[in-house]
Amino acid sequence: MPTSFEDSRPTGDTQTPPDIYRPAFWQMIKYWYGGSLPARHNTWVLHDVTCSTWVIRHFARWLVLVIGPVFSAIVVFVPGPLGLRLYVGSAFACVLFLVSLLHILIDADRRAVRAGYSFNEPSRVRERRVEDKHRLAVAARREKSAQRRARRSRSGGAGA
Repeated sequence: MPTSFEDSRPTGDTQTPPDIYRPAFWQMIKYWYGGSLPARHNTWVLHDVTCSTWVIRHFARWLVLVIGPVFSAIVVFVPGPLGLRLYVGSAFACVLFLVSLLHILIDADRRAVRAGYSFNEPSRVRERRVEDKHRLAVAARREKSAQRRARRSRSGGAGA
């Protein structure tokens, strides 16, 4: 079982990402509710909890599976004026949103563990991606700076 994207690559190949197989819709629903996916989708699970939109995906799952149904149930089934029901539903939705925020890393790590990765693998992958993005930005700034210095030296200096 690979422990990270890098371990799942063929030996000597550092640029080719692993094959990521997206689960079918019914498997996706099972995954949303906390179920495991077949081993074929393990790299997709790691991608799901480490890609640049992983936070948005997490909140979308909570919105669709928890917050939306609770809000709807409160508005429909609680007796009282509509304004009060909307207010109470919104208050519960905000509390559930905060609970979701508190559980975001735990939930991501739990999904990765069920897919066969170590509990801290998503954090390591995200940290590596941030470091790589930072290195690329620094390299781009250095290249721009070198080009400006080259232009200045060709034009006879900056202050002359």
